[in-house]
Amino acid sequence: MRYNHRLLTILTALTALTASAQEMDDDMLASTQHIVFVDSVVVNKTNFLNAYILNNEAGTLQSFKQFFGSDAEPYSIVYKNQLGNKCFYSQKGRLYTSDMIGSQWSKPALLEGLGRFQRLNYPFMLTDGTTFYFAAIGEEGLGGLDIYMSRYDPETGTFLKAENIGMPFNSEANDYMYVVNESDSIGFFATDRRQPEGNVCIYTFITNKTRQVYSADDYDEEVIRERAAITSIKDTWGDGKARKLALDRIKQLRNGQQTIARKADGSNFHFVVDDTHVYTSLSDLHNDANRQRMKQLIERKQLLAQLEDELEKERIDYAKVPDNERLSLHDKILDKEKEQLRLQTEIRDLERTIRQTEQSSY
Repeated sequence: MRYNHRLLTILTALTALTASAQEMDDDMLASTQHIVFVDSVVVNKTNFLNAYILNNEAGTLQSFKQFFGSDAEPYSIVYKNQLGNKCFYSQKGRLYTSDMIGSQWSKPALLEGLGRFQRLNYPFMLTDGTTFYFAAIGEEGLGGLDIYMSRYDPETGTFLKAENIGMPFNSEANDYMYVVNESDSIGFFATDRRQPEGNVCIYTFITNKTRQVYSADDYDEEVIRERAAITSIKDTWGDGKARKLALDRIKQLRNGQQTIARKADGSNFHFVVDDTHVYTSLSDLHNDANRQRMKQLIERKQLLAQLEDELEKERIDYAKVPDNERLSLHDKILDKEKEQLRLQTEIRDLERTIRQTEQSSY
C-alpha cells in the first residue's frame, strides 16, 4: 500500500509538471513573433560562426581558443563589443565579462542577476550596452538550449532576470547564438532543430522595431504552429519586397562594406531607414538638415575608423615598450578610448535622428 501511494504521488507530480509545461508551450505559441526569415543555411557545428556576418557596429564573435589562445573551454564563444574594450564569454557553464585595461583583459567578473540557468553560453550585447542575449538551459525553456534576453542595470552593476524570447527563435531542440546588426535590421541565430548530429542551421531574419505577433484572429492555430516551428521560410516572405531589400543589405555586408561607406563626399553610402527604405545618395534624403547630418555621420565614421586603427597599434606597442614609457602610453590609450566612446555616441545619435526625421516625412 505504501509503495502504491508513493507511485501515485510520483505520477501526480509528473502529470502536474506535464500540464505546466504544456501550458507554458501554449502561452509561447500564442505570442509567436511575426518574423520574416530571409535565408537559412546548414553548416557543420565546428565552424558555424563563419555563417554569421556582423557589421563593424555589432562587434565580433570568436571561439574561446581563437580569442584567448586556450583549449580550456572548447565550446565557449567570446563576444567583443565594437569599442574593443569589453568582452563576454562562458567558463564552466557560467557567463563572465572582462574589460580591456591598457593592453590586457581584466580578471573575469561573473554576470550577476540573470537567474537560475545551466550551461550558459553564446553571449551577445546590443550597441546600447544594456540589452544582452545568451543561450542556456532554464526553467522557462522549451527544451535543450533556449535563447534568453536580459538588461544590464548600471545602478546596481547587475543584470535583470532574463526572459525567454519565445517562438519562433526557441524550440524543443538547441537554439542559440542570437546576433543582431541593428543598423542593417538583420539578425542571425542557430538551431539544431531537424538537423542530423554535427550539423546546425543558421537562420537570417529581419528584425522588427517593435514586437509583432501572429494574431489568432488573423491566423489559424495550425498556421501559427508552422510559423513557430519555421517549417517554411518562404511562407514568411509576404510580397517579397522586404526580403529583397534585406538580401541587398546582406550582400553589402558580405562584400565587407559598412552601413555607410567612408566617402567624404557622400556620393556612395548605404543607409537603412526601415525595412522598405534604403538610401544610397544624399539626394535620397528629404531635407537639407539631414543631408548635413549625413555628411557629419560619414565624417565621424572616418574618424572612428582611423582612431580604432591607432588604438589597436598602441595596445600592441604597450606590451613591448619599457616600463618607464608605459605610463605615458597608458594615458594616451585611455584618452583615445574616451574619444572613441564619444564618437560612437555621436554616430548613434546622428543615425537615430536621421531615421526618425526621414520616417516622419513619408
